[in-house]
Amino acid sequence: MGKIADNPGADRQKVSVTERSLLVAHGQNKKLADIRKRQQSELPVAAALSPEKQLLTGLNSEVATELNEARALIDDSIKQIMRSFPEGKRNRLFGFRFGSVDAVKGMGIKAAFKTLGIDDNLVKMKLIAGMDCHGNDLKGS
Repeated sequence: MGKIADNPGADRQKVSVTERSLLVAHGQNKKLADIRKRQQSELPVAAALSPEKQLLTGLNSEVATELNEARALIDDSIKQIMRSFPEGKRNRLFGFRFGSVDAVKGMGIKAAFKTLGIDDNLVKMKLIAGMDCHGNDLKGS
């Protein structure tokens, strides 16, 4: 009989490799999906709002500055309210409570501040009360 030492495979240790899958499959954990969506959704919103904050043409510089400040307050308030709602139902719940985002931005600055519960002492309301978020004068205000 042959010796064991002559066998080259006898000196090596046997190793078995098994693949391990994740404990939770990708997309199955709601908490991780929420964290991922929050990180992805915050970046495009900030980038989309920056072009709107430019000075509007045809307005006095003081009025344009106050209007931009009012728009920023309205946008921040809308974002804060949207964050308080569940992820998949944000637009619908916001619509039930306040109307659509476009409708809120289309109403007068004073009405939008009242609807969203923003303090109107943060801007010079006398200058911009009769305007909407786009700088257009509203009739009947």
